[in-house]
Amino acid sequence: MTTPRLQVLWYVPNIIGYIRLGLLLAAWLTFDIPLFLVPFYTLSIILDGIDGWAARKLHQVSKFGAWLDVVVDCIGRSLLWCCLYKWGFFIACLEWLVFVCTHNIGPAWRSASAPWWVEAVMAKGFKTAPGVFAIAGLHVLPLWLYGHETGVQLYAWHLPQVVHYSGIVLLAAGRLLCVPVELWFVWNHIQALISEKDPSS
Repeated sequence: MTTPRLQVLWYVPNIIGYIRLGLLLAAWLTFDIPLFLVPFYTLSIILDGIDGWAARKLHQVSKFGAWLDVVVDCIGRSLLWCCLYKWGFFIACLEWLVFVCTHNIGPAWRSASAPWWVEAVMAKGFKTAPGVFAIAGLHVLPLWLYGHETGVQLYAWHLPQVVHYSGIVLLAAGRLLCVPVELWFVWNHIQALISEKDPSS
């Protein structure tokens, strides 16, 4: 019988998170087959929006769920960045570093006092023009670049080149908008660490 403390593992939004992990595993196993990877990865992104809605609707919001959601996001993006490009390793490292720096203090990272340019991106839960632009770059750019490298947009979807390359430019700009925000959180975490009093002193 599941103990009350472990029941959180079986919350509906967390089960969705496990399904997303399975989809990402399937995407990795079929990396060289766009016909499979694109639907697997896209469904994982769609479920990323559904799990948060389910958590609020079913009153199953939990710290574990919030942690799992971001972990699955990072795993998915790392999969694409690292498999697509050698230099993608550095983007994946930055994203995991930010994860460590923000979630080390729990949900309070979202309410941390920040410069105006950080708050402009994060305001209203990223539901502003800069926030949506940044999140689109963060989540969609790796998949769009996968389509670029495998010819999905140009040869399967028959998108005009101007649309295809405009998508790359706009999504890359959104991803670049994330970088100073990410670096600010890393620096903020470092400052917090070095300002702590050493208990051995």
